[in-house]
Amino acid sequence: MNIKLSDREETVLRVIVDEYINSSQPVGSRYVSKTGFLSLSPASIRNIMSDLEDKGFIIQPHTSSGRVPTDTGFKYYIDKFIAISNNDLQELKNEFRDLNAVNVRSIFDSISRKLGELTHSIGFVISPKLNTMYLKHIEFIRLNSDTVLTVIVTKSGIVHNMLMNINESIKDNDLVRVANYLNDKFKDKTLLEVKEQLVNEMRDEKDKVNELTEKVMQVSQNLFNDADFESEIILHGTSNIIGQPEFKDTEKLKDFLKAFEEKHFAYQILERCMRENGVKIFIGSDLGSDSVEELGLVTKPYLRDDKTIGTLGVIGPKRMKYPEVIPIVDFTAEIITNLLKKLGGSNEK
Repeated sequence: MNIKLSDREETVLRVIVDEYINSSQPVGSRYVSKTGFLSLSPASIRNIMSDLEDKGFIIQPHTSSGRVPTDTGFKYYIDKFIAISNNDLQELKNEFRDLNAVNVRSIFDSISRKLGELTHSIGFVISPKLNTMYLKHIEFIRLNSDTVLTVIVTKSGIVHNMLMNINESIKDNDLVRVANYLNDKFKDKTLLEVKEQLVNEMRDEKDKVNELTEKVMQVSQNLFNDADFESEIILHGTSNIIGQPEFKDTEKLKDFLKAFEEKHFAYQILERCMRENGVKIFIGSDLGSDSVEELGLVTKPYLRDDKTIGTLGVIGPKRMKYPEVIPIVDFTAEIITNLLKKLGGSNEK
């Protein structure tokens, strides 16, 4: 919908959205008139509200009640009235000043928790897929005759442990030799690059395979067949929104959070965020489920080497305080992007 509102209509819409965000209650013409932004009587305000309702920006939930914004009204409000100020950025820098760039997993956890605290909502981070991260070290530890614990450490500080089935013919010293080979040859490569290069080598040099290369191929094949390299969803702050009026029916909220924590839903959000680098806002029906029509989602992707590898954001009532939430999400994504640069990447050998 691409409808242009008059100055008076914009003012009335802004007052309604601001008050609805603060109170969660329908807003009446008398309240709008008393704010003094427009020198108009309640009757004149009602006429403007009627026009806004006809255009789909507000609705009257009950007869004789005031108006509340629609999803379209929220989107217009966000596009028209929200900007990030230098004061916002300075306050955020102070909030994140003590963040310690030692381990990415702990940073993701701290940031999702901080997002929840700052916005009084649910903060989340969708981590990068492990196979996009740069390899620092790999180790194989035999647990029994046919089971090996694989420890993968990335340059960004993520440690991933996985169990791998292996042929009994692979001995302990073979595992050490294979680990040394992979660490020497593929350090600073992504795990996806490791897999692709090994496949190419096996194809191009199949006539020159020696005993070590054969062991490498056997172990690597098991590694990539068994590994779960998918993203992780780190989420904090559910208690922040349980008490909100919209979520008296806690089962609806539980259903949404359960769906959100399922990876296919997170991937849909990530895929939509990858199409553009800025802040992305999903309001009510944008989330694709009637059960979460009262929710809003503010997200932004974070980057490494100018490519989107993950996203973060805030989940809350769709009447959340967007002027506060949007700059927080925007700045926090930049923090993670900068931390990933500091912790290592293809340009830091």
